[in-house]
Amino acid sequence: MKGVRLDHATINTDDVAASVAFYGHFLGLKPGWRPDWSVGGAWLYAADGDYPILHLLETPRNQGISMFNHVAFRGEDLPAYIAKLREARCWFEARPVDQTPYTQVHHFDPNAVRIEVIFEEPLGADRVTSDPDIVPGRGILT
Repeated sequence: MKGVRLDHATINTDDVAASVAFYGHFLGLKPGWRPDWSVGGAWLYAADGDYPILHLLETPRNQGISMFNHVAFRGEDLPAYIAKLREARCWFEARPVDQTPYTQVHHFDPNAVRIEVIFEEPLGADRVTSDPDIVPGRGILT
């Protein structure tokens, strides 16, 4: 895949306002537009940025569980990426991002870290997933 670049990181937080204040004070990130989702949170933009580089998701803090959620990249050629995931027999879920022209594809790396790849291409469906016999877990190439 050509043209890959880091898009954003997502952090779970049990205090959205405190997190917005922290990242604003220390890194100069500013809250901006975010789709109207059922879960609370904020999207934070760099001062001169045109897309959010840090996503905050309102999530209860669970002892012993990391508040890191996932890392996202921008990609190109959505059909080829989905074909590559199917060929490797990796679990994945692709879905359109509400109120945007984007499609996001979620899967896991070999360390069980959730990876999101965002494409500025329509999916043409509400959701596309891996074969039902493949379960989420570590992305292993065979």
